[in-house]
Amino acid sequence: MKRWLPSVVTLLVLAVLSGFLYENRGYIGDSYSLRPGLFAGVAGLTLASLFVRGIANRLHFAGLGVTASTFDWFRLVTVTSFTNYLPLSAGLVAKAVFLNRVHAMPYRRFAVGQTTLLVLIISTTGACGLSVVALAFPEHLVDIVGLGFALMLASGVLLVLPEGLREAVSPKWFPFAANVGPEARRNWPWVALCQAAMLLASSFGLKLCFEMGESDVGLAACIIFTAAAVLTRFVTVVPGALGVREFLIGGLAVLTGFDLRDAVVASTLARAAEIVVVFGLGGVLTWSLSKDLVDAARVDGERRS
Repeated sequence: MKRWLPSVVTLLVLAVLSGFLYENRGYIGDSYSLRPGLFAGVAGLTLASLFVRGIANRLHFAGLGVTASTFDWFRLVTVTSFTNYLPLSAGLVAKAVFLNRVHAMPYRRFAVGQTTLLVLIISTTGACGLSVVALAFPEHLVDIVGLGFALMLASGVLLVLPEGLREAVSPKWFPFAANVGPEARRNWPWVALCQAAMLLASSFGLKLCFEMGESDVGLAACIIFTAAAVLTRFVTVVPGALGVREFLIGGLAVLTGFDLRDAVVASTLARAAEIVVVFGLGGVLTWSLSKDLVDAARVDGERRS
C-alpha cells in the first residue's frame, strides 16, 4: 500500500483541483484571459528566481567546501525543480548524488548543508511574511496567519545564536549545530538576501497572474501567499506539491479576505508558468549534468586504475 500511496494521493489532489476549476469554469471564462505578455513575464520571473536560487546555493555550500560555478548551481537547482515532479523527492536525491560524485561531498555533510539551508529559507521567509503582515494586514498579526509566520521565523534562532550558546545546545535536538563551519555562517546573511529576492520575484509573478483576471490583489497579499507556499517543500508525497500549493494559497486568501476562486486560479497559472520553464530546461540540463556525472566517474576510474 505504501508503494502506491503517493500516486493515489496525487491523483486525488489533482482530481479535486481539476474538479474545482471545472466547477468554476464559467467564472474563470468571464473573469480571466490568458494574456501572453503577462504569462511570459511570469515565466521570466520564474527563470530569474531559479538563477538567484542557484546563487544562494552556491554561497551556502561554498562554506561547506563545495566549489562550483553559478551556472553549475543554476543547472542543479533547475534539474532539482524538474525532478521534484517525480515521486519520492527525486530532486533532493539527484542533488545529493551530483554533489557527491562530482564534488566529493559526503552524503552526511550534504544532509547537514541541506538542513541548514532549509532552516534558513523557512526563517527568512517567515521574517518577510511577518513584516508584510505587520505593515499591510496588522489585524492578522495575532491570528493563525501572523503566528504561522512567527513560528517560521523562530525556526532560524539557532543559526544566529552566539558561539557559546550554540555549543550549549544539545546535539541530540540540533545535530547540525556543531557541523557547519564559520565559512557557511559568514555567508548566511547573503543567502537570506537571495531568499528574500526569490520571494519578491515569485510574488511579482503571482501578482501578474492575478492581473489576468478582475481581482484586485496587491503585491503585499501576494508576498504573504508566496511566503506561506514555501511550506509545501515539506509535502513530498505529492510530486511538486501539485494542487497542495494552490489550495494552501486559496485557504490563506480566504483568511485574509480575498476570493478563494481567484487565488486558486492565479496560483494555477503561476504553476503553469513554472512547469513551462522547468520542463523546458529540465530535460536538457538533466542530460548536461548526467554527462558531468559520467565524466567524473571515468576520471575516478582512471585514478583508481
